[in-house]
Amino acid sequence: MKKIIKFFTSKTFIIGTLLLIQLIFIFFLVNWLVNDNIIGVYVHAIFQILSFFIGLWIISNDDNPVYKIAWLIPILVFPVFGTFFYIFYQNINMSEKEKTLYFAISEKRISNLKAFAKEPITKEMSYLNILGWQTFDNTTSHFITSGMEKLELLLEDLKKAEDFIFMEYFIITKGEMFNQMFDILIDKAKNGVKVKVIYDDFGSSDKLPRNFKKTMKNAGIEVIAFNPMRLHINFAMNYRDHRKIVVIDGKIGYTGGINIGDEYINKKERFGYWHDAAIRIEGEAVFSLTTTFLEIWSFSKREDNPNFQEYYRNYKVESDGLVLPFADSPLDNDETTRNVYLYLIGRAKKRIWVATPYLILDNELITALKLAALSGVDVSIIIPHIPDKKLVYIVTQSYIPELVRAGVKVYRFTPGFIHSKLIIIDDDAGIVGTSNLDFRSLYLHFENNILIYNTNSLKD
Repeated sequence: MKKIIKFFTSKTFIIGTLLLIQLIFIFFLVNWLVNDNIIGVYVHAIFQILSFFIGLWIISNDDNPVYKIAWLIPILVFPVFGTFFYIFYQNINMSEKEKTLYFAISEKRISNLKAFAKEPITKEMSYLNILGWQTFDNTTSHFITSGMEKLELLLEDLKKAEDFIFMEYFIITKGEMFNQMFDILIDKAKNGVKVKVIYDDFGSSDKLPRNFKKTMKNAGIEVIAFNPMRLHINFAMNYRDHRKIVVIDGKIGYTGGINIGDEYINKKERFGYWHDAAIRIEGEAVFSLTTTFLEIWSFSKREDNPNFQEYYRNYKVESDGLVLPFADSPLDNDETTRNVYLYLIGRAKKRIWVATPYLILDNELITALKLAALSGVDVSIIIPHIPDKKLVYIVTQSYIPELVRAGVKVYRFTPGFIHSKLIIIDDDAGIVGTSNLDFRSLYLHFENNILIYNTNSLKD
């Protein structure tokens, strides 16, 4: 009974209900306007004209062709309702003022990373350098093969923190993993360590402990909910913070697919055995993760002049390769992660190994993978055997026959659900991070990844 009451009083249910009421209201409003004997003819004519010009606008803009088709079909088939819906919902995620602030903060981040600029040795490296992401040596990396391994390493690193701890997660869920991590955070905050936490308000909705923000504030921990869900008339689910970042003293950093929740460490079974991956870096490249975190922190607090240098630590270790952390934002329309994947796939000579929980690709990525396989490259993709989202899994499966016909090998992780997000190219390059191979990650979410070259962690 408590679970039922909790569900019906949750923020997610309330906002979802509000959204449904909005859609029903729009439907009946449009239906009433069109069928009114007096004004119906004029309304229909106005929307027919609007649908024509909106269609021209959609065709002429720089959006992905798949999105253009997704909007054009309802607008052309249902010119009144489709046009009304487009005008009302198409551009509601971030205001122009918010985007201007974000770009101003990003420019400061880019400026702070310029001092680490190196001569690029690959096309994808050159591309990322142009976008302001720099390549680092003086850094070690360790590939983490499970949620439990990450938790054990992270707890030890957190216990040693002396200066500051930054955490940014899409999902934070109460449970054993949460308790172990936040007990240390609370203790560290009480002993003078600066602790900042960002969680996505949608991803963590109804998963956090009761009075989470108040408890953290009382413990001396600063907490921000990214892009809060509010009961306003045009709520949107896009532009979520899907990143997973931990920075400790500016010396150690973590990222990857692992959120905070007991399923990630297999203490709670969901969809069979849960496989995930992450990467731990130590050294100079951690500053890039620090600036990535502070960019979102400052943006969320509406601070236009963040002091990135305050958290720079001149900490170098002997490295065995190159490390290039980078992030992706839906606000800049650069499609950074997708483009890096295209560069990597295009230069592969021997193998392309991919792990992803979702496989929903645009035409460019499908073509690149097919051409690689047809040219003799070993293209292998691992997807889940047990899905967490059945509808998404159906869409994922629809891409498989076309890929297989071109020689791409698709495997299912038979023990359960694979949540790892990674790609390995030949023997010299790879990415570990938060980006799924689907439209939401590649176009609509804030993501972060680490590109590694010739490191020992690639062999892991």
